[in-house]
Amino acid sequence: MNRPATKVRRPQLLCIIGCEGENQEKMYFEKIQSIVNSMEERVYDLLFDFAEPFGGDPKCVVERVTAKSIGKLHKMAVFDYDGKKEKYEEAIDLAVENQVVLGYTNYCFDLWLILHKENYFNKVNNQDDYGRKLRRIYGLERGVNIKKKDKVQVILSQIEIEDIQAAIVRAELIAVKNLEKEANKTPKENEYHDNPDTQMHNLLKSIFQKVGVARRFGL
Repeated sequence: MNRPATKVRRPQLLCIIGCEGENQEKMYFEKIQSIVNSMEERVYDLLFDFAEPFGGDPKCVVERVTAKSIGKLHKMAVFDYDGKKEKYEEAIDLAVENQVVLGYTNYCFDLWLILHKENYFNKVNNQDDYGRKLRRIYGLERGVNIKKKDKVQVILSQIEIEDIQAAIVRAELIAVKNLEKEANKTPKENEYHDNPDTQMHNLLKSIFQKVGVARRFGL
């Protein structure tokens, strides 16, 4: 008699994560968690524990993560430049000092969403510069608020494994181009670049490697 297949129980990989945005960023990582936990080859179940509340400046995000992650191994912070140079640099320094994995984006998270579908090498002056392209790529009406929950759901419904893999490759192309430019330095001599710039690909690569699914993303 055939016995029903038993569900494999896996240990959890708990990641303490801080985000500026409760819609875009939080919902994106919930999608990542769902995708990873659907992969049979994973060696861990991925669990994101969000450092609340959301919002605030980049430094606040890192401070929430460090406070919540005392005694925890895996901790990461996702924040944007958004014209907040001083707080952005302070956030980078604080994260490095506390061994928090950085997932920043310069100018903002919209760039990372665009990279799932297309290259983007243009410098922008503010976050609104991404809006038209983001709406076109994901089939949203002109002028709609791309930060609203229902619009974020439309965007995320169009992101699959192959798109995440492509975003990582495109972000690496940006990183290579940035090596040709002079880097900015924080007060503690940590380097970052003018936009476009992101560390989201490195954060995700770190997660995928830890849970044993790196191959599925071409890593």
